Amino acid sequence: MSIPAVGVGQKDHGRVEEALDTSLAKLGVDYVDLYLMHWPMAFDEAGGTLQPGESPTFVETWRQMEHLLSSGKVKAIGVSNFSIKTLTKLLAHSAVIPAVNQVELHPCLPQHSLLAFCAARGILLTAYSPVGKHKFAGDEHIRAIADAHTSPTVSVSAAQVLLSWGVQRGTVVIPKTLHAERLMENLELIQLTAEEMDILDRLHTKTGMHRSVCGFHSPDLGGSCFGWSYDQLGWQMTTGGVHL
Repeated sequence: MSIPAVGVGQKDHGRVEEALDTSLAKLGVDYVDLYLMHWPMAFDEAGGTLQPGESPTFVETWRQMEHLLSSGKVKAIGVSNFSIKTLTKLLAHSAVIPAVNQVELHPCLPQHSLLAFCAARGILLTAYSPVGKHKFAGDEHIRAIADAHTSPTVSVSAAQVLLSWGVQRGTVVIPKTLHAERLMENLELIQLTAEEMDILDRLHTKTGMHRSVCGFHSPDLGGSCFGWSYDQLGWQMTTGGVHL
């Protein structure tokens, strides 16, 4: 028996195999299909953030993860919250290309350039928060698309529109819900037209829409996440996760 994926926490960047063994024991499995590095930055023993260049760097952590591929404990390795900037540095020093890069991805933060970069290198881009935490589900264009696909026998939700957009553009979507009926609904995707895809591709260009919907942004350093500035992360953002 295996579990689809577990991740390397920021406190575990210097003890990758030990952290994996702990997870395997807790889960009662022999291996995982995917082992992710959740963020490029590491935390020290006290929980402080190590800066780029301080060991363990994400390159050093990745090399530890590469060694695990021959152990039988993981089938594939990947990263999360990596940008073109951090991926470029990682790829310059790696023997194995990440199977996956898991990032925030929805029409308000479509990351078109990152998608193209990953696709060209065989890295599967995976979307967390693919429906934007429902913060823009009431947008008139999204509602119009949902209404266009609704019939007397089939009701289409904004979430189904957003998930269908994510799948049709070649990404993996990971929606999250505690409700069984929503889980079933999320599986009922629709076929969007080229015009509808274009509308959603350009949704972020509406005033005030091009931004993150996640709560991990900090005003420190003029805009940061977990102690790294947006520039260090390679994110083109300003305070609060607003895209420049």
